[in-house]
Amino acid sequence: MRTAKFWMGTLLAGALALGYGCGSEAKDPTPQDVPQQQVPDAGTDAGVLLTLTDAQIARVLQVANEGEVMLGQYAAPLATTQAVIDFNNQMVTEHTAVKQRLDAVLADQGITPEDSALSLQLQTDIQELMQVLAGPNAPAAGTALDLALISAQLDAHTRAAFLSDSLLTTQITNTALAQEALTERQGVQQHIDAAGDIQSNLVLPSATP
Repeated sequence: MRTAKFWMGTLLAGALALGYGCGSEAKDPTPQDVPQQQVPDAGTDAGVLLTLTDAQIARVLQVANEGEVMLGQYAAPLATTQAVIDFNNQMVTEHTAVKQRLDAVLADQGITPEDSALSLQLQTDIQELMQVLAGPNAPAAGTALDLALISAQLDAHTRAAFLSDSLLTTQITNTALAQEALTERQGVQQHIDAAGDIQSNLVLPSATP
């Protein structure tokens, strides 16, 4: 199996900085805003070298989908912009369906998902992200909060795409699981594009005639 390097937390920090760095009281992220231990210098050899089995990759895919459902369920009731509400509800529906499809593939192929350092880290990351969104420094409501919520979704999907491209798809050996991972990656890209458009519209609203 081939191995790949990944830096956990870098994309998460970027999305939080973007989500909370906009608005009438915008400020640069401070060390208190971004957990520095999660953001190694990309210019150094600080990455973690991983080799994953198909069972471990399957669990990573499960966790990624579970995290999107959790984030969508959390964000939809808090959002006020209809596009942000709709997007988060869509994430709950679509990632629930994807998780069910993935589970069917795993059952058919006799693959029992196994946790790894990566899947456990992903679980921790989504929990910490939701804690930040609910924390005292998060926007109370309105456009600033909507921007933070959609930025969190964009981050989670971008991280999933990054891991898929750099680590997961390079190591899968089971053909059916590889096809499922490819299908999920395509869906993630569609979500990235949609979330990016919503984020852009919140930052730079379209001019009304």
